[in-house]
Amino acid sequence: MQKPGLSPIGTTVADARRRALADEEYRTHLARLSVAEAVARVLILFRMQLNMTQEQLAQLMNTSASTISRLEGGRHVPSLATLARAIEAGGMRLVLGFERPESTVETAERIVVSV
Repeated sequence: MQKPGLSPIGTTVADARRRALADEEYRTHLARLSVAEAVARVLILFRMQLNMTQEQLAQLMNTSASTISRLEGGRHVPSLATLARAIEAGGMRLVLGFERPESTVETAERIVVSV
């Protein structure tokens, strides 16, 4: 009989995650994916605000729906040129910014530019 909290191979999910996070290569890959996922979320929200399907946005960008799906998949970080094309197709402009991680709303130190 299997003990509660253990996977079939005898390791808890928390232990497996802890071991994975100790691996530098895994942490690097996870950090890269977190950026890709964040960009994907922004693109999905943008397209939803425009009330467009992936096919409609693809037509405006003169690309394929599979390209939009790939951008929204969160597996890779698109180029700034591709992001700008998507945003411009929706009638807006891309705005890039930087802020210190420890910033709060009151003490925000930011740099923002329009592309």
